Amino acid sequence: MRRLLSCLALAAALLAPLSSLAAAGDGSAAQRLVELSLKQEVAATDPRVAQAQAQLKKAAKAAGEDEQAVAAACVRAARFLFDATKAPVTPLDVVDAVAARGKGRPLADTVGAYVEARRNSAGKTHAEALSAMK
Repeated sequence: MRRLLSCLALAAALLAPLSSLAAAGDGSAAQRLVELSLKQEVAATDPRVAQAQAQLKKAAKAAGEDEQAVAAACVRAARFLFDATKAPVTPLDVVDAVAARGKGRPLADTVGAYVEARRNSAGKTHAEALSAMK
């Protein structure tokens, strides 16, 4: 029983950053994306949050998913890319890729294509990876 409780506690701790994106209200997923990208706290009224919210809405519409699902997928992809390549990839970079190239494609396909482009373009910029996306 203790082992089960320990596993559940560990799972809750690991999923907390992603569940906070999904549980938050309007604008907070965008605010969290900005904070993760800048590595600092920002106010909900910060203009960068409004820009991120607009981009997140565009990405969600292009992917046919809700904003929280897009935000969570983008956070996971950015973390994976940083771990794999040590490149400074932010969640907002991934949101931008979904907004720019996600129309008519499943979210997983678009995110996967961006991850592949960034991994194959080590040392290149976000714009170069976008142009290399298939």
